[in-house]
Amino acid sequence: MSDSKLKVIVMTQADRFFIPKNIDNAARVCEILEIVEVNCKSALENRLSDYLKWFGPWQCAKMGAVTVGREAEKYLDRLSGYRLFHGSCSVIDAAKKNHIPHRVITNSNDPAFVQHVRELAPDLIISYSAPQIIKPELLSVPKYGVINVHGALLPDYRGCLPSFWYLYNDEKLGGATVHYMSAQIDDGDIIEQGSVDISDCNSMFKLMKMTKRVGGELMLKALEDIANGTVEARKNETEKGSYFTWPTVAQAKEFRKKGKRLI
Repeated sequence: MSDSKLKVIVMTQADRFFIPKNIDNAARVCEILEIVEVNCKSALENRLSDYLKWFGPWQCAKMGAVTVGREAEKYLDRLSGYRLFHGSCSVIDAAKKNHIPHRVITNSNDPAFVQHVRELAPDLIISYSAPQIIKPELLSVPKYGVINVHGALLPDYRGCLPSFWYLYNDEKLGGATVHYMSAQIDDGDIIEQGSVDISDCNSMFKLMKMTKRVGGELMLKALEDIANGTVEARKNETEKGSYFTWPTVAQAKEFRKKGKRLI
């Protein structure tokens, strides 16, 4: 790797289980100038009423119990000086553990935020499931653009909630893709891609655990390639792939009938 570390901004959304560890790993190979949580309408934490309609009260209660347990681990981790869970229980704790500035915004494309990014002058913006389309004004700021990790094997399963649709369609192979971001959803050239066997997976939580791990590893490889100038990106042939939006209540009911579940 090049002697000088890439200067990056991380954009993501609130997460307690998967993304913080990936951020911590990225902090070891690049200089993270700031971690930005995007708290907009499409962020998963703001779709709890939809989750209740999709998966029912029992599955949501089960997810809630796991979340409460994770919150307890977060406070124990803070009391231990991040020696227990190493800042992996929330995005803000990953930031604190690594002494990185953290902020929450509601609009990635707000002119004031775009100007703030210009002033930070990052080499790269990296997105871990940032929940908004980023417009050209922000895409053009970093020297090497903006890259995202998506929990599917692009060009298939572009769009929303790929963990749901993989299980809904009884797929046997899942994975993750690191790609350049454009003003279209999951549309930019592919940098890294890796697959994982999901043939025995019936829960979205388990599938996300697998694909987020693979995605985090691919992001580290992409950061190394960008730093070294050895990226070999290939076209994301979206016209040959598939796109999915949020499921309907009827589709979620069919999902449950197939024996699939949230957790």
